[in-house]
Amino acid sequence: MIVLKKVLVATDFKPASEAALTYGRMLARTFGASLHVLHVVENFFLRSTPSDPHALVAARTRTLNDQLSGVRRDTTVHVAVTVSDDVGDAIVSYARANTIDAILVGTHGRTGMARVLEGSVAERVVRSAPCPVLTVHHPEHEFVGSADAESEAAMIVLKKILVATDFSEPSAAALAYGREFARTFGAQLIVANVVDDVLTRVYGADGFVMMDPDLQRQIEAAARRQLDAVLDDEDRSALGAEGVILMSNVPASALVAYARERGVDVIVMGTHGRGGVAHLVMGSVAERVVRTAPCPVLTVRHPEHEFIRPDALVAVTQA
Repeated sequence: MIVLKKVLVATDFKPASEAALTYGRMLARTFGASLHVLHVVENFFLRSTPSDPHALVAARTRTLNDQLSGVRRDTTVHVAVTVSDDVGDAIVSYARANTIDAILVGTHGRTGMARVLEGSVAERVVRSAPCPVLTVHHPEHEFVGSADAESEAAMIVLKKILVATDFSEPSAAALAYGREFARTFGAQLIVANVVDDVLTRVYGADGFVMMDPDLQRQIEAAARRQLDAVLDDEDRSALGAEGVILMSNVPASALVAYARERGVDVIVMGTHGRGGVAHLVMGSVAERVVRTAPCPVLTVRHPEHEFIRPDALVAVTQA
């Protein structure tokens, strides 16, 4: 059962953040949650600013209050503007201090040198958040409509949910979330595992080495058995569950391409939350998907703070 009590939207007033705020409003209304909206002003001592710092914070606070005036009629809203050296850290700290159930953040989808130089607030939040994070990459495929409809709760339309799994514990938690969202919104559940393409495994810039075709078939058969084991009869009958094997040496790219091809509404995946050297060396499939996905991405790092009830997660722990 999905129980959302506190939803946090981080905003920088850009289009992606505006989209995240729309999602936050919809989720808060649908589940009767309070809506927290946070804007982080970068530390004034680290850069020049043309205006008085206190006036700037007051102005941003007024802007948020004006923006949310219509929402307050039927949703409890908390507005916060804070100053920090690190925007991502400020968002995570606020979530921890206020026992937030879900964080929503827009991502600008930067790649290459721009991302290296500027970093990504969304990716840093995904890496260290104490609760699930929904990232929204505007204006890609959305699962909410315009905000002027008579019933905003009815505007959440989920038809296809893709859960990415590597059969780890975080992936099992992601599947629990995927199931609950599919049940709640009447969506189809698709569970995908990406296996190595050993037939054309690349070895540097000089070319590739052909591998034994039987090995590829064995890898795919083993993955298929694991997929069949995690999907039960109820998944297939009630949720139209489908298990998919994707073959690629770049899992994030394979998942993103499949989501785009199938018109997936949201991707759900676990993250191991690696930091430091491990993160730099191994990277993160979840973060790469967040950066390039054609739809919102819900990332889950079990066993942190959850917004689905223990009955759904007990099965994850016992599996």
